[in-house]
Amino acid sequence: MNTREYIEELKIHLRKLPDDDREDAISYYFEYLTEAGPGGAEEAMARLGTPAQLAAGIRADRAWEHIEDGEANLGEGVSAVWSAGVAAIPRTILAVLVTAIVIVIFFAIIITLFAVSVGLIGGGIGGLVLGAMFLSVSIPSAVFLFGCALIIGAVGFLLFRFSVWVSKHLLYGIAGVFNGIRRSKQAKIQRKAAKQATKAERRAS
Repeated sequence: MNTREYIEELKIHLRKLPDDDREDAISYYFEYLTEAGPGGAEEAMARLGTPAQLAAGIRADRAWEHIEDGEANLGEGVSAVWSAGVAAIPRTILAVLVTAIVIVIFFAIIITLFAVSVGLIGGGIGGLVLGAMFLSVSIPSAVFLFGCALIIGAVGFLLFRFSVWVSKHLLYGIAGVFNGIRRSKQAKIQRKAAKQATKAERRAS
């Protein structure tokens, strides 16, 4: 894959970004690969990862900026986790499996919390309907059912709110961990590139 092909594929993976963000990223990495020269472009692309991995890192950076600014919603939190996880994955089967397991476990927790809260809210609504049916049979029984339904519904609503809060913080936490891994990889790449540039300058002189 040459520089032009790499950039064209990167454009495809960044198509959902705002135009300004996409153009800035494309310009930066096109210049980066061009400066590497014909002989160094292939090595530079290997350091950056596949276009999909690089695009995932760029999307994760954007989502993480929104999180840090307090502007992100739950959907952007999910996007940040996924993008940062993809970008942080080294090219080993073990790392891919571990990352997938972590994501699956935390998403299972989130889904379980939401499912339980929705079930409780549904139970509360069902209790209200049942209580209404008992009004003509036994008022004390109907009042008891209404009370139970309200308690169950309230617990379900509170759990739902708690689920949203936990979900956001879990997602942001995982995204932060993956971003840290990815940025550590990028720092190593930059240090390696700097060393190679220094060696090249010494050989030239």
